[in-house]
Amino acid sequence: MERNARRSLIIGIGDLVLIPCAYIGAYFIRFGTLANFITYLSPAFLLILTGAYITVLYFFDLYSVTRKIQYRTLAGRIILAVGASAVLTSILKYVYSLLPIGRGVLAIANSILIVLIFLWRETGFRLLRLIGNPVPLIIVGSGRNTAEIITLLRGDPEYHVLGVLADGNAEFESNEGIILPPILGRPLQLGEVLDSLAVKIVVLAETDSKQSLSTESLLQAHRSAVDFVDGIEMYQRLKFRVPVDFIKDEGWFLQTKGFAQANERFTGGLKRLFDFGLAGILLLASLPLWPIIALLIKIESKGPIFYGQTRVGKNGTVFRLYKFRSMVDKAEDNEAVWAQKDDHRVTRVGRMLRKFHLDELPQLWNVLRGEMSLVGPRPERPEFVGELKKEVPYYALRHFVRPGLTGWAQINYRYAASTIDTKVKLEYDLYYVSRMNLIFDLKIIVMTMAGVLSGRHQEE
Repeated sequence: MERNARRSLIIGIGDLVLIPCAYIGAYFIRFGTLANFITYLSPAFLLILTGAYITVLYFFDLYSVTRKIQYRTLAGRIILAVGASAVLTSILKYVYSLLPIGRGVLAIANSILIVLIFLWRETGFRLLRLIGNPVPLIIVGSGRNTAEIITLLRGDPEYHVLGVLADGNAEFESNEGIILPPILGRPLQLGEVLDSLAVKIVVLAETDSKQSLSTESLLQAHRSAVDFVDGIEMYQRLKFRVPVDFIKDEGWFLQTKGFAQANERFTGGLKRLFDFGLAGILLLASLPLWPIIALLIKIESKGPIFYGQTRVGKNGTVFRLYKFRSMVDKAEDNEAVWAQKDDHRVTRVGRMLRKFHLDELPQLWNVLRGEMSLVGPRPERPEFVGELKKEVPYYALRHFVRPGLTGWAQINYRYAASTIDTKVKLEYDLYYVSRMNLIFDLKIIVMTMAGVLSGRHQEE
């Protein structure tokens, strides 16, 4: 099992202990005895309850050991996850035995859990990092990709770069600001290096790195149980996005599972069913807010309540996207411009709507119509698409799937205010498409809701 997976498992085992203990402690605090606890919460239901909590914690991304989270973000995510778990627990208890958990026990148990889960993640992850030694690895390559991989690995405490196998006149040697690891020799000497050093991973930083290795070195690596990881995969492990500058042709994308299955009838139909069902529920649940939002928009400024824009969708088709108007009327009559963080055209009501993404609610209609998905790359305007296709490699590939109401790029990166920002967001979008599945979609939706409820989700 991979080390990060083992660490996540250890954190999960800790939760398996903490969750029942929190309910046992809450019951004792509430009643001063544990005499009737088994009648109140049977062992079978306690197991179901624990599983429900762990499932929700997973979808709130609270088992990822490779993604560094700030204290405030971690605390907010835990509070939201525990709150969602409490609601799910109440529903499960009703379905299971028709006897609801008392509000006192529920409130005390979840208050205890918020503290325990936070402390366990802060101390547990830290201890696991201290106990576990960094993974020793060597890098094979001599180009610009190698330079970037060296920089990323040097900044990650999970890995220890022993050195580099490079041909003469390595390009990265001339890059300023790079702390160079030792040059261990040439790629053909891999077998000798593996004999002398305890290596766990060989990173093939350039696309042709493996071709420079001898058959003997590959056999030696096999005998030493060394893992080969190409530079693109290592970059994704470290940054959770696809490095478009590393990729030579579109064929790489088409070989990934997500791109291969994107247009399969069964997979596409399942995703469409998921989108239609959940969008319908969200639309009905949000309808009471619509008259209030409409009234606030009309009170503050003249103009229509809804705002429509032409956007580019799947396979380059265009459609009309709808929002609640958040800017002054006719804000873009002259020409389309990039969104700005402190845009003077945004009204006070609009700023509030954007902070909690309430202006996006009408796009649920676009999802029901099949023009958008709940999760996918955010749709861009035709005025920008032509330019971005010329300036950003593989930009057109984001149109391989339906655009989304939210996406992997939205929860990982700020709004795009330039071509450079768009390139980074594209790398996140391509990461999503290459790994696309319903579990990933659900996780992104939950993380988006957590970000929106905490007011920290990125503006578009």
